[in-house]
Amino acid sequence: MENGSTARRRILMALAMVAAFGALLWVAQRIAVDRAVAQERQRLTTVATLAAANFSRQIDMFELVATTLSADPEVGRVLERGEPLAIERLNARLATLSARLETSVIYLMDSTGKTVVSSNWRQRDSFVGENYAFRRYFTQAMAEGASSQFGLGTRSRIPGLFLGRRIVAGNGANGVLVVKIRFDRIEREWARTIGAAFVTDQDGVILVTSSPGLRFRSLRPLAPERRVAIRAGLPVEDMPLTIHPDYAAKQVMLDDRWRGERLLGVSVPATPPFQMWTLGRIDAAARGARNSALLLMALMAAVTAAAYLGLSTRRRLTAARAREEEQTRAEELKNRLEQANRLSLLGQVAAGVGHEINQPIAAISMRAGSASRLIDAARLDEAKAAMTDIERLIHRLGRITGELRNFSRRSERKLEPVRLDDAIEGLTLLLGDSLRRREAILEVPRADPALVVMAEQVRLEQVLVNLVRNALEAGGHGMWIWIEATAARETIRLKVSNDGQPIPPEVRSQLFQPFTSTKTDGLGLGLLISRDIVSEFGGRLSLLDDEDGRTTFCIELRRAG
Repeated sequence: MENGSTARRRILMALAMVAAFGALLWVAQRIAVDRAVAQERQRLTTVATLAAANFSRQIDMFELVATTLSADPEVGRVLERGEPLAIERLNARLATLSARLETSVIYLMDSTGKTVVSSNWRQRDSFVGENYAFRRYFTQAMAEGASSQFGLGTRSRIPGLFLGRRIVAGNGANGVLVVKIRFDRIEREWARTIGAAFVTDQDGVILVTSSPGLRFRSLRPLAPERRVAIRAGLPVEDMPLTIHPDYAAKQVMLDDRWRGERLLGVSVPATPPFQMWTLGRIDAAARGARNSALLLMALMAAVTAAAYLGLSTRRRLTAARAREEEQTRAEELKNRLEQANRLSLLGQVAAGVGHEINQPIAAISMRAGSASRLIDAARLDEAKAAMTDIERLIHRLGRITGELRNFSRRSERKLEPVRLDDAIEGLTLLLGDSLRRREAILEVPRADPALVVMAEQVRLEQVLVNLVRNALEAGGHGMWIWIEATAARETIRLKVSNDGQPIPPEVRSQLFQPFTSTKTDGLGLGLLISRDIVSEFGGRLSLLDDEDGRTTFCIELRRAG
């Protein structure tokens, strides 16, 4: 009887242990899969955010071009007078600008929709003489002043975003200036660095994509009447507007309630009304997470069984050593996977901020090398100064990356007291390497705590860097650049002078006009943007008359109370 009762107890205990093991196995697999999916979602969100910022920056840049050109007096004069010489001059100017910006085409239509000026005027598919009054970007711009429409070119069949701006000439003549943005380059970049990435409109229709075969597919089924409206608006009469194959087969996981799908889809907002999407594979990660959980539970079961069966001391020690080795291998594998994930995220972040922090990093490298040589030469005071410069550069890098993290929020700007010596110090840190390579000398005033203005330090440094960089690019090696600060009761004037090549008289009168530049590869927007920044500070940026062959820009700012 006792033997039978003991056997029953053992059977019941074994069944309970099997049930507990099964429940633990299910929980472990679920936790492991959830963690793998969460890590992939975090990675895809970071990638999508960077891609959306890049996409939005491209649209913002061309909206600035369209708005600036629409306010250009020469464009209005062409609509007003229609002089052949003026039309030819504007044709050539738009062709140069279009090539420089790598856009598709820039063209001007009169009030009837007839194209009178186009950047492709010399090409076989020139728009000059064509009438586009039937396109929505024309009618909307004429009615509301501005328009944007994604669609195919009527002749080229190349997709792009059309930005329209209404022009009102002096004599009341109307017209529309259009800039067409092509996204070929950004699509190739997504295909090379991200993989599956695309932009959709408010209907879920894919417009810009790393896989051209998916263009004009949708993420959800569309009603027949909605398809007709979308085809008329894009227009894409010959496009089926069928659903994305992975979404149709429900292979994309959009939330944690779905299981067993191949892909995870993450979206973030881009410039309205667009949405940025990235897709990443999760089937392999989920399968690996389940296998890891199964392996861990199997190991635990083996240890429990060994203890329960009362193995000998030698077998227990052997099992313990085996567990130790397995744990070491598992920990090493975990560390490698975590390191690979960190490097992947770092690569994505570095792709977005590398250009911004390149100069400070180069300066840190040079100062670190100098510090090492100074220590070897026992010049400890100078080495300490070099290390101090490195600390300041690192602080500067932190400020730059902080601004890039907050870029999408676009918080309201706030003026505050800024010490001029802090802004000038930032200037020297950023351009120190450029000054040394050109053997240029930058003279700055002594630090005076009383010289405090109302501004934003980072944007004030942007203006100073722009002025000094322009001087470096215009001058030769060994040039002199000096900064002078003078204080009045309510204002402070900051003069930035150089002894480089003087600005030609024909350029001086148009220096602060858009697209005016003495550089062959310049867009001519730097001084215009700098002047607007100073104006937002309540100050003024101007070019002074030449004195003794010098070129001098004057920044006049309000003194902080």
